[in-house]
Amino acid sequence: MSELDPLLIGIAKAREVEQAGERRALLEDLLNRHGATYSLQVLEALSRLARDLVSAEPGEAALLKVATPAGTWLTASILESGKQYGEAAALFEALPDVDWGERRAMRLLACARNRLRSGEQAWRQLHEGIECAETRKSLTLADQLLKRAGMPPARIRKRLALLGTGSLQFWAPVLRPVAFAAGIDLEIHVGQYDQYRQEILDPESDVSAFRPEIVILATDWRSLALPEEGASPGISGLRTLWESCSSRWGATVIQHNFEVPEVSALGNLSAILPEGRARVLRRLNEELADSGVAILDVDQLAGLYGKQRWSDPAQWIAAKQYPHPEALPLLARHQTALLRAVCGLTSKCAVLDLDGTLWGGTIGEDGVEGIRLGGTAEGEAYLSFQRYLLGLRDRGIPLAVCSKNNPEDALEPFRQHPEMLLKVEDFAVFLANWNSKPDNLRTIASTLQLGIESLVFIDDHPVERARVRAELPDVAVPEMPADPALYATALHRTLLFESVTLTGEDRKRAESYRENAQRQALQTSSANMEDFLAGLAMRIELKPFDRANLPRIVQLINKTNQFNLTTRRVSTADVEQLIGDPQVYTQFMRLYDRFGDNGISGILVAIREGGSYRIDQWLLSCRVLGRRVEDVMLTALLRHAAADGATEAIGEYLPTAKNSQVAGLYPKFGFEPLGSGLFRLPIEYAALEFPAWAEVTTC
Repeated sequence: MSELDPLLIGIAKAREVEQAGERRALLEDLLNRHGATYSLQVLEALSRLARDLVSAEPGEAALLKVATPAGTWLTASILESGKQYGEAAALFEALPDVDWGERRAMRLLACARNRLRSGEQAWRQLHEGIECAETRKSLTLADQLLKRAGMPPARIRKRLALLGTGSLQFWAPVLRPVAFAAGIDLEIHVGQYDQYRQEILDPESDVSAFRPEIVILATDWRSLALPEEGASPGISGLRTLWESCSSRWGATVIQHNFEVPEVSALGNLSAILPEGRARVLRRLNEELADSGVAILDVDQLAGLYGKQRWSDPAQWIAAKQYPHPEALPLLARHQTALLRAVCGLTSKCAVLDLDGTLWGGTIGEDGVEGIRLGGTAEGEAYLSFQRYLLGLRDRGIPLAVCSKNNPEDALEPFRQHPEMLLKVEDFAVFLANWNSKPDNLRTIASTLQLGIESLVFIDDHPVERARVRAELPDVAVPEMPADPALYATALHRTLLFESVTLTGEDRKRAESYRENAQRQALQTSSANMEDFLAGLAMRIELKPFDRANLPRIVQLINKTNQFNLTTRRVSTADVEQLIGDPQVYTQFMRLYDRFGDNGISGILVAIREGGSYRIDQWLLSCRVLGRRVEDVMLTALLRHAAADGATEAIGEYLPTAKNSQVAGLYPKFGFEPLGSGLFRLPIEYAALEFPAWAEVTTC
């Protein structure tokens, strides 16, 4: 708000009043008149005022109570300054939000700060506050509160090395809280300025001792020392560093690409001349995009933020700070989106309301002819959102419906409205009933065999969003704008569906989830398990690893958590070394059935060690669980081992937070425990016949 804000003017005047009672009367009148809303500057001014009032006149300050939002903020701040932290936290918690951005973040972080000071936990307030925070100041405050709060709850914990060419110590206090809000607890090692080569290649470096699981390599365009016009240096030097990170630490690398800077002596010719710096940088970015490592598109981020603001030459020269400090929240959110993808935490399903979300109006009241879809500006906005959703589905994100409606009413627009882009068959699950939305979300997750945290719930109604947030805090619930023209933008900016790669298997995933729902319906109608398996008409292909399917094999190994006996993560180079090795048995499993192609959905790797085959990797995609394909995979290994003259198979189970469902798998197949997570099965006692309910092809 401007400097003419009456609250700011009034607060300044109150500071000039010496008599306590007169000052209190002035503030009460001011806050009653103008305190229904407030700016960020007003909140900061009220917090400073509270500290000064308590310091000067603690008794008088305690008497100042006004029920407007700005008045409540001042009262809560006075309580905090007076060390009445529990009461302050309760007031901050109850204060209504005027927006879903920085002001909400300030309120929630103030609540978290006071809860922590009173000895209470504040994980929810921290999580929600960080999600809303828009400034480096708020995120840095959140980082300080996280350190005070102790070991945070997290879906995954990772050691991350932040290496590159700038003063990266400014990045960590912003990246760490954003990662926490995404379910990732980061232990961050920050490298020295421009020492990334030495830190990676030196086996005695601090980074080597840290042994990162993820390396962010933030090299900016200045590190290339490019002239205004000259040949491209290529990316071979970076490749050497990536390979070193992988081979020495088993680390995943996220490489930053290069901003094309605004300023060039060549002007526009920099992008036109064959060896102009801008054109060379764009070619390098294309090489990075095709390199096979995860790439953060810094050039795009600089464009989103505005290149004239993204980089401050004065700060670079003085402190080697890049980008501008206020651009760090945008950088951290996009960096965290890639971290989620690398860690297998990307959201997996978009669950949609109908009325007010996919069309304007209420189908149960307005009928097909009365809903607003196409034709008008509002109707076109809903069509634009539907196109975006179809784009998600085409890249493999399944869609589901969660609507409070009569089922037939809900289906009518999909069947009869001429402008409807989405069709019933585009949804993996379609739930329209009068159950609560949290209950329907649980049903959708169960039907698709997904964790509830994999769902993104999209609803135009704030009450429904609030209820889902309260009852199912693990479900992502984006705050949707009032204007449907902004729906796609709002969902896109959550970055919940970001991924590192996109394979042919990924593109088929949305359809495979829909087929899985049909399989569940078949299972419900089958008299027993054998009838269900026979009714699926399964065809199973088992083949050794090959280069054509390498991206999907690596992706499946690194993403699968539940049916995964050892959860060992690998790089592409690691898997390439297995191909053709006579001492290693490799198997990828592809499953077809009457409902469609499930794609490559199982992996098994066993290593010949003397007279044994030791199972090093054994995993199945969650979308094929419950169909006993693991029986077929193990039988194929045992048949190979017997033909190769081996006498026993050794299994290994390494427990994690997510793979408890396979804890008893080896005993189920007759393996005897050896201790330390190892199991043994003599080949002579093994069943070597494939089951009758599947057609099996091996190579």
